[in-house]
Amino acid sequence: MLSASRGKSPAQLFRYLSAKWPAAFNPKAPRPLKIGIHHDIRVLDGELSDDELRRALLAYTRMAKYLARLDAAAARVDLDGKPAGVVSDADAATARALLCTRKDKQETKQTPEPRAEPQAPPKPKPKRTAVYKAKNTADSRTGIVIETKRRRSFRKPMASSQQPK
Repeated sequence: MLSASRGKSPAQLFRYLSAKWPAAFNPKAPRPLKIGIHHDIRVLDGELSDDELRRALLAYTRMAKYLARLDAAAARVDLDGKPAGVVSDADAATARALLCTRKDKQETKQTPEPRAEPQAPPKPKPKRTAVYKAKNTADSRTGIVIETKRRRSFRKPMASSQQPK
């Protein structure tokens, strides 16, 4: 949700910049911008706040089309569309890394994770008796049968009539 203090969206801000300086800001064929172009915009335009300008430039410079155009030694442009420097090798490498990261994220999003086969409902546990264990020795994978001893407690009735005389 956009709060009142945030102002315009980056798309609205970008449209404003592209209307004011179409030679520098072209969404269909973006060109690398001059380093420090925000200072030039700040001098020529006082309508945008610092935060709005920062968000607009971030949105523009993070577009995939813009990043794809950042090749080493490509010409950067100023607000009038005139050459103003070149793209460094480090900037080109950073742009390629960002594009690769995005591509990897999209590929991992698109490939669904393999689903586990639905499990059959658990079988009811049979009573553990010696006969049951003897039947299932052939089914056991290890061939080892482990028997457990069941403790039973019996109470012997104490009848006074059965006492020896």
